[in-house]
Amino acid sequence: MSDMYALTAIENLAEYLPRAVKDGKDMEARTHVAWGNTLSGVVMCLTLITSEHALEHALSAYHPALPHGAGLIMISKAYYKYFIDHHACDDRFVRMAQAMGMPEATKPEDFLNALTRLQEACGVADLKMSDYGITPNEFETLMRNTREVMGVMFTSDRVQMTDADIVNVYRESYK
Repeated sequence: MSDMYALTAIENLAEYLPRAVKDGKDMEARTHVAWGNTLSGVVMCLTLITSEHALEHALSAYHPALPHGAGLIMISKAYYKYFIDHHACDDRFVRMAQAMGMPEATKPEDFLNALTRLQEACGVADLKMSDYGITPNEFETLMRNTREVMGVMFTSDRVQMTDADIVNVYRESYK
């Protein structure tokens, strides 16, 4: 059930979020975004949030001006690339890419392309950690914080990240 809800949420968000961002008065787009958000909340209640949220919470804990969503966007490509490179759940990444408007998707890397296109369509592909005062010398501290404060979120990951993997996600995300 959670997969069905998640894929439906992804379909709604991928199709309608760019429209809602472009025109906040587009009620059809906003309704679909709200529906996708609601379904995502249900999935979070049925399952557990992945460690991506733990990595971001460390960022915004040390940099409170950083909105949670912006932090998630900044680390998303490197984070998901880690799981794709480790073949954690190839079939799920293919299905998510298809749900994001790439029916021709056949490999997990297609998800990264779909994610990049969505970020570009929403005008958020160029968010930079440095714009929020985050510096590379903080990555070890952020990694320790994410482990200590949000460690439970790592239990739902299909592949367990090492401390070095976490630091590397931050490093690859840094601009």
